[in-house]
Amino acid sequence: MMRFLFPFRFFCWLLLLTGAASGHTRAQTYYVSPGGSDTNAGTLQAPFATLTRAREAVRRHAGGQKPVTVYLRGGRYYLQETIGFDARDGGSPQAPVTYRAYGSEKPVLCGARPIPVTAIRPVTDAAVLARIQPSLRTKIRSIDLSNLQITHARRFPDLFTDDGGLVTLFIDGQRMPLSRYPNKGYMTMKRVLINGGGQETKEVDWRTFYANGAKTTLPPRPGLFEYRDVHTARWVAQLQRGVWLKGYWRIPWQNETVRIGAIDTVAHTITTAVPVPGGIGNKYTRPEGNGKEPYYLLNLLEEIDMPGEWAVDFDDRKLYFYPPEGSKDIRLADLSDPLIRLDGVSDIILRGLTFEESMGDAIQIKGGSTNLVAGCTVHAVNQYAVRIDGGTGHAVQSCDLFDLGAGGVWLAGGNETSVPRQPAGHRVINNHIHHFGVLTRVYAPAINSGYAGGGGGGHHPAVGMYIAHNLIHDTPHAGVLFGSWDSVFEYNEIFRMCLVSNDMGGFYAYDQYGRMGNHTFAYNFIHSSAEGDGIYFDHDHRDMHVHDNILLLNSAPKKRGTGFLYKIGSQDKHPQTLDCYNNIAINCNYGFQFVTVRGSGNRIENNVAVHSAVPFTYHEILNGKEVATDSSLASGRNAAYQTDPGFADLSRFDFTLKPGSPLLKDLPGFKPIPFRKIGLYIDEYRTRLPTDEETGRFRGNQSDNLQGEEILDRN
Repeated sequence: MMRFLFPFRFFCWLLLLTGAASGHTRAQTYYVSPGGSDTNAGTLQAPFATLTRAREAVRRHAGGQKPVTVYLRGGRYYLQETIGFDARDGGSPQAPVTYRAYGSEKPVLCGARPIPVTAIRPVTDAAVLARIQPSLRTKIRSIDLSNLQITHARRFPDLFTDDGGLVTLFIDGQRMPLSRYPNKGYMTMKRVLINGGGQETKEVDWRTFYANGAKTTLPPRPGLFEYRDVHTARWVAQLQRGVWLKGYWRIPWQNETVRIGAIDTVAHTITTAVPVPGGIGNKYTRPEGNGKEPYYLLNLLEEIDMPGEWAVDFDDRKLYFYPPEGSKDIRLADLSDPLIRLDGVSDIILRGLTFEESMGDAIQIKGGSTNLVAGCTVHAVNQYAVRIDGGTGHAVQSCDLFDLGAGGVWLAGGNETSVPRQPAGHRVINNHIHHFGVLTRVYAPAINSGYAGGGGGGHHPAVGMYIAHNLIHDTPHAGVLFGSWDSVFEYNEIFRMCLVSNDMGGFYAYDQYGRMGNHTFAYNFIHSSAEGDGIYFDHDHRDMHVHDNILLLNSAPKKRGTGFLYKIGSQDKHPQTLDCYNNIAINCNYGFQFVTVRGSGNRIENNVAVHSAVPFTYHEILNGKEVATDSSLASGRNAAYQTDPGFADLSRFDFTLKPGSPLLKDLPGFKPIPFRKIGLYIDEYRTRLPTDEETGRFRGNQSDNLQGEEILDRN
């Protein structure tokens, strides 16, 4: 090592120079505390009380040469409206504006408001008491929402797919369940009498049916079904007030809440007030359905019978609830706008903050560049944790996102039509996203990078995203949805997805040729999802790159359960290139399913299927049709095993290959997958990793498929 000796006077001059430089760039700091005052100076000893006041102070320095840091002291900050940041509030790459937790303290930005004890009263009205189950009449409490100026207590829409825009009750920091019948599980329709939705017979198109050989279009109409023995008598009297059913009326990836129009207690029939899109009744067994279509009733005072349950009577504008024993803090979330909105602003950092109890998104970023959400916690919000729409270079890193009404992170941006395409370059890295889709049960993934629509697919622009090292688990439906162009998905761990609805993958997209492609899926680990597929390319997926993934689904018997699934799409007209190599599928009903055009430049080789009922299927496109063929469709060798081919410890997810393993002998071109790099890691924002016990990594599948049968249109 070379050493330089400086004269003492030169060393002293250097210290003075560097000291002056550090003074020039020293961050301007402000402090905020729930116990502060906005008339204070914003110092540690005299902090502001609100972020709004801190924002005003920051504007004197924003965009300058000095970084600005606002420290939030621990405690709960109740937000009655969105805190918005615009171009006046940002920084620069060299001098960002940072809003962060002070030390190890926990500042919480809360979108709910505390309910005073004086606003919580026993029920005394005789007519209301008559609606409550006798044993609970002294236990149910009421809150007059009119007196509190609550905005979101309006009557539900006749049809909706999320929370219906209703205020949300939190008690002692926990989301309370809206009343339902039954408390767990579902009712099922006995048989369908009118499908409605414009479709009455064989499912061809939900707006059409064929009669006497002629194609006839019917206007949508309400559905009618015969119900099994349930307690409808006490619902009939409340139909004018409004009674709603939430169900998977047609297929497990379609979930609507619809108002009851009529109940016939003699014929045991229920008529929906409005048509359900696509009609009611399982689409494969029209017109009567299969007798397994699940649904439940929600938000009715008569059905409050468990501690924590609640309902809103829209006519009375009162909330009724059964408080759990020892309840203390009762709050109502009535804010549907985001807690934080960054609009056209750049170089703001949100670090170490907690966002909770809100009806909308926690954080929205629109336009701007290089904003960072890091080391934050978002939970108990009814929409997305973070929604990024446009701009460039934004990042969500090392955050914990859970108990989300919809999904985790929603991404859009970039230019799909420019030549070359312009990436947005947003990054979602090292986040723990779990237990989401709580209210919006389908198509609300951990990460949405360009997927639009529901079962019909589609996309919104999301060019050049980077999604890596995320830990994703426990969701009723999708893991990650994607679309658009040029994104990379790598080193993610995904498990226990599709717990309720199947026909979905750890990664999934559905789109048309020319609108999506050139994505890379590498070094991902997808496991323990009995009803799900691993990487699922539905319809057109051009120029895709899939390598070094491990897919250990532990598929349920007689289900689809495909490690890698690539469907025909429009390849008869538009041949599409696929790279799929060096992947492992374990305990999947189907290891790999390929549909492609022979000789179109595909790379299909060095893939391994272990203990799969059907290790590989190959279909080529001939004369516009999908035709089964053999392994000659692949570019090289692939291998199938019914026993362990040499993993160090498969039961503990150690996929290190032992020296001399059969796999390495059979496929000398196979490269060991760097499994230990997959998933979360320690960085400056994430100081510890969740344990296997905390995540339940080895707990198993616990799936609850609703239809009791396979999705037949995938066969």
